[in-house]
Amino acid sequence: MVVIVVIVVVVAVGESDDPSHPPSADVKITSCSVDSSTRLPSAGLEIHNHSSKASTYGISVEFVDPKGTRVSEGAGLSLTVAPGQTVRTSAGGTDQVTQKVTCRVTDVNRMAG
Repeated sequence: MVVIVVIVVVVAVGESDDPSHPPSADVKITSCSVDSSTRLPSAGLEIHNHSSKASTYGISVEFVDPKGTRVSEGAGLSLTVAPGQTVRTSAGGTDQVTQKVTCRVTDVNRMAG
């Protein structure tokens, strides 16, 4: 039996050369909750594109318990956000949790397109 494993690596170059408007400054968390039926955490996100080009945003979020331990993580994606445009999206956690969590943005990639 032969097993073939394919690994795809995506490299993105973010438009972060303007120190006054880094990609992380474009994103804020608007809500943070745990669904009572699925026990999956979710973060509401608002993105405001401060750059001069339409951009795609990839956002990583961690969900931490009251002791500061990461109990889940998730990601959000928003395509073609125009310059000056504000959009709302969400990032859902991948692990069930049983306690209240705090949501934190851990990484923002802004790719001009």
